[in-house]
Amino acid sequence: MASKILEVKNPIVQDDDIISQQFHTYTPYTTSYNNNDEIRITIQSHELNVLPSESYLLIEFSTAKNDGTPFVRNEAVFAYNSIAHLFSEMRYELNGIEIDRCKSPGITSILKCMIACKSEDEKSYLLFNQYSQQNIVAGSYRVILPLRFIFGFCDDFRKIIMNSKHELILVRSRSNNNFYTSAEDILRLSVTKIHWKIQHIFMSDKAKLRMYKMISHKDSLLLPFRSWDLYELPLVPETTRHTWSVKTTIQVSKPRFVVVAFQTNRNNILTVDSTLFDHCNISNLKLYLNNERYPYDDMHLNFGLSHYQELFYTLQSVQQKYYNDVSFYNPLGVDPENFFTNRPIFVFDCSRTDESMKMGMVDVRLEIETQQIIPNNTAAYCLIIHDNLVEYSPFSSMVHRVI
Repeated sequence: MASKILEVKNPIVQDDDIISQQFHTYTPYTTSYNNNDEIRITIQSHELNVLPSESYLLIEFSTAKNDGTPFVRNEAVFAYNSIAHLFSEMRYELNGIEIDRCKSPGITSILKCMIACKSEDEKSYLLFNQYSQQNIVAGSYRVILPLRFIFGFCDDFRKIIMNSKHELILVRSRSNNNFYTSAEDILRLSVTKIHWKIQHIFMSDKAKLRMYKMISHKDSLLLPFRSWDLYELPLVPETTRHTWSVKTTIQVSKPRFVVVAFQTNRNNILTVDSTLFDHCNISNLKLYLNNERYPYDDMHLNFGLSHYQELFYTLQSVQQKYYNDVSFYNPLGVDPENFFTNRPIFVFDCSRTDESMKMGMVDVRLEIETQQIIPNNTAAYCLIIHDNLVEYSPFSSMVHRVI
């Protein structure tokens, strides 16, 4: 094959299909952003081409002490993913149909980014966590929250959506206790602005003609992505063996990856970091999808003797596999030592399935074994990542869940 340096008559290729690609701002109907408030932001126009994967929330808030005095150093500290902890739930609707949902965005985004985060998203993630672990001072702040760290839809589907109505529903958390850490409740937090920034894509006449030839009025377009569903067991029984029946689902939306984590006396408690996890002296943890178990062999963990290497190895394997070997970015800087002390999680790769698992229902359950009785006030989290498929018509506004 001739060297490329000899190809002197290659044609010039210019990318002029897109003539404009700029962010536009959308604001909520309400101006109240207090705890428990529901905030809706809508893109009403049906004649736009938008790119949700690059969209983000621009959030402004102010902080002050309840008594009006200045903050002392280390008196109050932003939690990790603090801005995501402002919300208890976030939903994305397309033409009035919910296509994706994120419960407890603070915990969900941490668990997901621990197992999968692209290196190309590094700068966006740093902006997302711009103030994490920093001292709080009285004043105003502005933070961006990229939606691809919250919704699997925005993370996986990185193409335009044509001629549709979009709506983002945000539910503020009941309290701000997971937003920061402090010895006592001293923070007066006021969210003053929430804007949704999303790119409008305008095509050239040539690109429009090509697009309309490709898509007839009867065609539907597919939106394939992976949803992140978080399930919580608020109080794990104080025992050494427990079976948690997480959910029952249809086979076509069965789990691809499952992430399990435990917290003891952390959720909604100001004095401790609510973004860290605890190993709770787990000796064995098995995931069952009906009668299929993961992993096949027992784990034989012993955190007291630092026997958790296979657990960390599994985490690293999933990190490389989730995006098909795309360069991985480790946003939390998790290494074996940090994994043991701050963020021990249990990751299961169940993306390969026997043909017998294609029909019927799937019962998802976890069998937990510990060396010691599980401590009081221990909560368990189970993040299930599963396939999702939505189809929509750019011309009839029809939206239908295939999976």
